[in-house]
Amino acid sequence: MKSKLINNIFKYKAYILILIISIIISIPMFFTKFSMQYDDGVQHICRLIGTAQSIEDGQLFPVIMSNFCNNFGYSWNLFYSPITAYLPLIFKIFNISFTMCLKIFVFLVNVATGLAMYYYMKKITKNELIAILASILYMLVPYRLNDMYLRLAIPELTSFIFIPIVFGGLYEIIKEKGKVTWLIVR
Repeated sequence: MKSKLINNIFKYKAYILILIISIIISIPMFFTKFSMQYDDGVQHICRLIGTAQSIEDGQLFPVIMSNFCNNFGYSWNLFYSPITAYLPLIFKIFNISFTMCLKIFVFLVNVATGLAMYYYMKKITKNELIAILASILYMLVPYRLNDMYLRLAIPELTSFIFIPIVFGGLYEIIKEKGKVTWLIVR
């Protein structure tokens, strides 16, 4: 029984390490003294509020938040990716604050970023240890941490997920002589 559990842990060691590092990176964000009310953070919280209000008003893909700017409206979702507003709003189902929705989303972005780099490096190097190390280092890149904690640039932080995916697709095109997989097409 114990050896089977240990074998399963070793089988999923990459995922467990990526999850642990993501938790460690995200812990300061969940402290009560951490405020998302500065730099781009306040804009993204307002985007979430405006997108939620627009969806409640019946807009399917809200681009203009009609309640903003003395009811003249503001088109925040034209400037930023709407995905970074829709996905955090999923957590609003649990009746938590918009700020907490954004923090949970950032945690999940950390996990997805680590996994994307892990799969890319495992495909390139065929070495699991190098892939794990590369994913951890990629999650700890200072510019990425700057986006997460100082600038609160949520869409830019989210875009770090797609860099390894694009390079993985380019690698497959070159290595497989033009064969395109579903990953690069998306």
